Amino acid sequence: MVETLSIDIANPQPERLERARKTLAEGGLVIVPTETVYGIACDPTVPGALEKLVAAKGRDGSKPIARLAARAEQVSAMATGWNEGLQSLAARYWPGPLTIVLETTAGWTGYRVPDHAVALALAKICGCTLALTSANLSGKPDARTAQEAMASVEADLALDSGPAAEDAVPSTVVKVAGEQIECLREGKIPFDEVQATFVAALPEALNSNP
Repeated sequence: MVETLSIDIANPQPERLERARKTLAEGGLVIVPTETVYGIACDPTVPGALEKLVAAKGRDGSKPIARLAARAEQVSAMATGWNEGLQSLAARYWPGPLTIVLETTAGWTGYRVPDHAVALALAKICGCTLALTSANLSGKPDARTAQEAMASVEADLALDSGPAAEDAVPSTVVKVAGEQIECLREGKIPFDEVQATFVAALPEALNSNP
């Protein structure tokens, strides 16, 4: 049976975050609330943890899993081509429901800084980016409660901060390669808005018509 801890949505209890951190450090999987839907996380630096997460998700192992970061600086430090456009997206939408796929020293990886006190506090206490994916089997409906998440995927611990908003939808996912941006999945934030924010921040020479 999955251990479940109720946690305050605005002021998460430190001892419950520490319990989640320990579970992750031991290679376990933790169900985590976000401002969109519930997710399931692991510490990808622990041997075998990422494989365990992929298996719990019932997902093709070749599909990358996004990372949960505590702040934009963690992401920019990993990126091989951080630019003004990415900085503008991070400043406007992080914390928030935007996942940015960019090239890092370890390959193409998606990152998100969630606008949720529990998820942010967990990322901070862990001190590293966590692998995070929605807490549902691939192709099945998103989990809007911890109970739905636990019924969908196998985990070692669940942090329950109550149900997600009725209108909660997954994050928008974009891929940025240099000065080019494309939409991989439109979610909470309209892609047109994200694209306009990105392009407007690029150097004038790149942002002007020939």
